[in-house]
Amino acid sequence: MKLKDAIAKRIVDLCTENKLTIHGLSLKTGVANSTLIDMAKARNGSVQIKFIYDICAGLGISFTEFFDMPYFNMQTLID
Repeated sequence: MKLKDAIAKRIVDLCTENKLTIHGLSLKTGVANSTLIDMAKARNGSVQIKFIYDICAGLGISFTEFFDMPYFNMQTLID
């Protein structure tokens, strides 16, 4: 899996876990709706770490919790 696809999956999973839409996640985290849509659809080849930080802060999770998913395994990620 490509890194951008893993991040997209994590964004969608977090929305599901927190019963939020992308717009709701935007309101909760302060990350622009359009940025989150692009991230969730894996439109960007790279994502600024600040956006992941804002998502983590808004949801009250750590970077470790954000990246602690099997699809972030360094041996299976491609880029």
